[in-house]
Amino acid sequence: MEERFLSPQDVADLLQIKKSTVYEMIKRGELRAAKLGKQLRIPRSEIYDLMGTPLTDDSAEKIIICGQDQLLDALCALFNEDSSFRTKAFRSQMGSYRGLYEMYQNDNCVATSHLWDSETDTYNLPYVTRMLPGEKLAVFHLFKRWQGFYVEKGNPKDIHVFEDLTRKNIRMVNRDRGSGIRVYVDEMCKKLGIDHSQIYGYNDVVSSHFSAATAVMRKAADVAIGDEKTSLVMEGIDFIPLKQEDYDIVFREDDLKRQEFQRLLYIIQSEEFKKEAATVSTYDITGLGERLM
Repeated sequence: MEERFLSPQDVADLLQIKKSTVYEMIKRGELRAAKLGKQLRIPRSEIYDLMGTPLTDDSAEKIIICGQDQLLDALCALFNEDSSFRTKAFRSQMGSYRGLYEMYQNDNCVATSHLWDSETDTYNLPYVTRMLPGEKLAVFHLFKRWQGFYVEKGNPKDIHVFEDLTRKNIRMVNRDRGSGIRVYVDEMCKKLGIDHSQIYGYNDVVSSHFSAATAVMRKAADVAIGDEKTSLVMEGIDFIPLKQEDYDIVFREDDLKRQEFQRLLYIIQSEEFKKEAATVSTYDITGLGERLM
């Protein structure tokens, strides 16, 4: 599909927000924009990704891969390399919870997940069985990665454990509902008996790891939680590890009988994709492609 470009006012009208908010989102890195002469233009696909709504392409069948990790870009690229293959793979920037919900509601969709269940201290499987009831599912492991605190360089406020978020001199920036990080935060609050009102900034929400890290870097917050990889490309922040999470991908069992989903799984289990994943130094790719369910 041919890309279209929107003005900041177009984006403000589409999202029903102020134009000044659009400029702030561009400045914070939440929206990608190009400068054409003196004018800023935003790719329409950026807006659809932000809203978690994939652009349609009526000229081809499509698979939607839900998830925010950048490695999924490589997965899509490898899938789409064969120009003779009619089905194309597209990304949707939905977080884990929303991705599973989208998969339950729609066909031609796979979801990635990093949802922690505090009662079993395990990732993903307790959620996929609850959120896709009656479905025969196939879950495959992709990688492990560390999530932890983003703090100012040198950690001047001495933030190390989750309970530190309740201190009166600590302001947090949180993640959006349905993201793996938000589920982790809420599960930890439940486990430790922490009321959300005890955390200053709990209701201040951003939509990505990058935005969370940027908020700390700009000193708009003292702490945020995100993945280690993002912290390595941000100046002025340190990363305090909290928990190593499992990042998995979920298929319908029946979909694996179809050629396009067989192709997607073949790529996930290929040496080429493993080499792509291995370029991310912070990921543990042991067991990549192994079936968990």
